[in-house]
Amino acid sequence: MPEPDEPVRGVCGVDIGGSGCRAVVVRLDQPGTSVTREGRGVQIGTDGVMVVDLLDQVEDLARAAASAAGVGTIDAVAVGSASLMELLKDSVGLHRSLAERLKTTSTIVASDMLTSHIGALRRAPGAVLAAGTGAVALGTDFDQVWHRVDGWGHLLGDAGGGAWIAQRGLDAAMRAIDGRVGGSPALLDRLRKRFGTHQRLIKDVYTRNDRSGILASFVPDMAELAADGNSEALSIFSQAGVELAHTGAAALPAGLPPQLALVGGLFSTSSQLRKSLEEELTRLRPDVHLVEAAGSSVDGALQLAIEAAHDETILLTHPPFVTSMTHERTPD
Repeated sequence: MPEPDEPVRGVCGVDIGGSGCRAVVVRLDQPGTSVTREGRGVQIGTDGVMVVDLLDQVEDLARAAASAAGVGTIDAVAVGSASLMELLKDSVGLHRSLAERLKTTSTIVASDMLTSHIGALRRAPGAVLAAGTGAVALGTDFDQVWHRVDGWGHLLGDAGGGAWIAQRGLDAAMRAIDGRVGGSPALLDRLRKRFGTHQRLIKDVYTRNDRSGILASFVPDMAELAADGNSEALSIFSQAGVELAHTGAAALPAGLPPQLALVGGLFSTSSQLRKSLEEELTRLRPDVHLVEAAGSSVDGALQLAIEAAHDETILLTHPPFVTSMTHERTPD
């Protein structure tokens, strides 16, 4: 326990995706308890990640969680984010800004594919397939093998992810408006219930920075239709499962044990998606074992922060997946 006049020490793990953000703070003297605060997803502009917005959000959520946890000093913060490593222009500047804002001595900035892997397999070698708004897989042994598959964003990849699924559902809805082949009146009805009008949807998708999240918000509507037996929705979820199976299989090159963990909310949206994934994975790689994920991306970020707080010398650095820095603590 800290002395009465010493601030309580803690660490912070942050996970930022296309649709939302979670910051978790844990007291080092009570590692079994945590406080979580949630906010919006990462914002992408013409110059890449909107860093000031990201920093504002991380600072606000981390401070709110620390206050609720009774933490006065954050020893380490680890941020795992979709698109962060690819679209970030100045990683050193981000490290320094995080340290200055949160008065911390260790910062870790990682791709969420790595934090998902650590959360799911607890640093064991193998692969993790993460699917939410986007979709990405990483196979690694944290030494010689670092193999990333997909995660290229909703315009160039993320095959089988939430935005990918929604685009196909919305395409079928728009075809129904036009009277083209492949149109789905049921999906059009759901589009109108979710977004109001197709004109409103078009305006939002083409003018806002969180367009992948806007698209993915249609997935629950499609999942309800699929559960009711709608053939168009079922077909799209089946296609998504096939795509995700190919992504997961490709993330297990020679040299890695054939174990694959699935993480992300998408896998619980549709039984058809999961069934299709398992069938295709068995066809592609009958040697691969699906294993239950031990934790989530934010758990992986939190683990990195805890490791850094206990021993700075084991800070994990392997660009482009993760970079780490130590800092002098800045005064309040």
